[in-house]
Amino acid sequence: MSYSHQGQSPLAPGAPKEHNNPMGIIDLLLSRVCRLCDMPINADLDLCPPCWRSLPWNRLPCPNCAAPLPADLALCRHCALKPPPFERAIAPLLFEDPVPRLIHAIKFGKGYSQAKLLSRLLGDAVATADDPLPDLLVPVPLTTGRIFHRGHNQAILLAAPLARRFGIPLRRKAVRRVGRTATQRGQSRAARARSVRGVFKANQPFAGTVAIVDDVMTTGATTAELARVLLEAGADEVVVWAAARVGGQASSSAPAQFR
Repeated sequence: MSYSHQGQSPLAPGAPKEHNNPMGIIDLLLSRVCRLCDMPINADLDLCPPCWRSLPWNRLPCPNCAAPLPADLALCRHCALKPPPFERAIAPLLFEDPVPRLIHAIKFGKGYSQAKLLSRLLGDAVATADDPLPDLLVPVPLTTGRIFHRGHNQAILLAAPLARRFGIPLRRKAVRRVGRTATQRGQSRAARARSVRGVFKANQPFAGTVAIVDDVMTTGATTAELARVLLEAGADEVVVWAAARVGGQASSSAPAQFR
């Protein structure tokens, strides 16, 4: 990924533009609002410039799993010891304030505008990477019960705009979730891996490069298990696109050229 080692955010092209002209009453009525602070905005992204600058960029991710790295490492220690079954991962944001608020709105509310925003930021990161585009997008599936409870799968809400943007087929039902896992909160990496073993089944054969789309990568156990299933079903290569990554310390500021 070209942005991984340049010390810059991949999101620079999508930065909301400041508008110097004061808005009148009509502009205020017609304008959108920032998805974080609810202030009226007049920008091409649903964030005001201050909130955009405050996002926790994943500035130096591991090229394999997107975990944030210290400046002196080329790979995280987990990938150096045991590389994941997927080839690479893109996660432009860290799962630190205010990102959990956006994710929570998508998972447990009617956060369609938040999903559109995060999908846009993820797409900007994909567009600035050196990687070739995949042949298919596969959102991480949920159990039927969880979809019934929430009313949607948040991974599909993120993946659908990406499919339209890049012209990549989206396979919503190519993989099903056959087992329900207990909450993984607080579990170790090894425990998470055990808890998701065997929970996915492929509904079709695969070929070429498949991109898994998800909202948050924590340890990567879920995406690793799904990647294993996709490879067994015939995929030549699997990559991961996630909006956010857990771990490490975020940079509290945007790149220098946008401060």
